[in-house]
Amino acid sequence: MTTISFPKTVDEAMVRAIELGGIYRAGGTDLSERRAQLAVHGQAALAPIVDLRDVPGLDSVASDATGAWIGGLITLAALAEHRSIIALWPGVAQACEALANPQIRAVASVAGNLMQAPRCWYYRHPDYACLRKGGSGCHAREGDHLWHVCFDQAPCVAPHPSTLAMALLAYDAEVEYLVPGEPAPNRAPVLDVLETGRQGLPDGALITTVRLGPAVHREQTAYVRASNRAHAEWALAEVTVRLVLAHDGTLEFVRVAAGGVAPTPLRLPRVEAALLGSTPTPELLTKASALASDGAKPLPMTAYKLELLEGCVLEALERALAAPMTPTAPIPNEAD
Repeated sequence: MTTISFPKTVDEAMVRAIELGGIYRAGGTDLSERRAQLAVHGQAALAPIVDLRDVPGLDSVASDATGAWIGGLITLAALAEHRSIIALWPGVAQACEALANPQIRAVASVAGNLMQAPRCWYYRHPDYACLRKGGSGCHAREGDHLWHVCFDQAPCVAPHPSTLAMALLAYDAEVEYLVPGEPAPNRAPVLDVLETGRQGLPDGALITTVRLGPAVHREQTAYVRASNRAHAEWALAEVTVRLVLAHDGTLEFVRVAAGGVAPTPLRLPRVEAALLGSTPTPELLTKASALASDGAKPLPMTAYKLELLEGCVLEALERALAAPMTPTAPIPNEAD
């Protein structure tokens, strides 16, 4: 029988996680599925759960002229509907609104979305001991990898599933987390804390906040995804674009991030460099979009994703240029 504890503070939650060998649960939308499929990393299906529902202070959003603080337990639906995020960091709101379905968004948390495990069918299947479950190889690499990476950059070829992580990468977001026994919070770029990222989180670490920097005023933003159905599906390729037009009509600020195509979300520097300082003509947008697949190494079954990625970039650029600009002044001291 599974042991479930309900700590009242962050410190108590971390103590329980270490002492019990427990797993944090926020919305539980991914954890419940992984436990049912015996796929929790290195842990038994009945490992103790440390439920965070009663821990205060982690489910709010605050913003001012210096940026925004997003609590790790706030739901994706609440973030997608937050007035300041929509107005000043629109790519984050757009990404949250587009992923999964209304039922999932209503319970899934920001931190949980970042920390979800790959959606690979071999990883999720209880009968396969793949690399991520202590096995010796990646079954998808030699097997069915139709939905997997086209930027082959790691031994495991499953793409990172977090749409939110991709959008946060476009905003150079940082993640604050606490580690048991350390009084001060740690802060790291979003890519560094992802389970498939460069570092990951230490044992027992708990994400408390996602930090967004100051809003870029007059920004125009768009999010575009390609998937095999309109709702409740993970993206085959997805893109967030952020643009700022100078008064002379040239692009003075460009950010392009992509998801669904690599072990972690990617920035697309070749696309950004091709656009920066230039007037965004249709010809330039097409040329820049074709650079989205620069450096790609598709698997035998994933070359089709290159065309999807380039198409998503082009559509996102076109939509961003037609989108309204963010305000020229922040919404002051908003917290809820």
